[in-house]
Amino acid sequence: MWDYVRKPLVDDTGATAIEYGLLIGVIAMTMFIGMNAFVNSLHFMYNTIDTNLVKAKK
Repeated sequence: MWDYVRKPLVDDTGATAIEYGLLIGVIAMTMFIGMNAFVNSLHFMYNTIDTNLVKAKK
């Protein structure tokens, strides 16, 4: 009877999969935030170039 209760408590076969899942989640969040910052910076740069070209035409 006690083996039936004790066995699931010491079983750690799924621990590695959970750790890899958490690691992938953190990497994905970091990439999402980094790409979002990069796209915003790129958008600002192209808007600045566009504004300067419009001013240069006048």
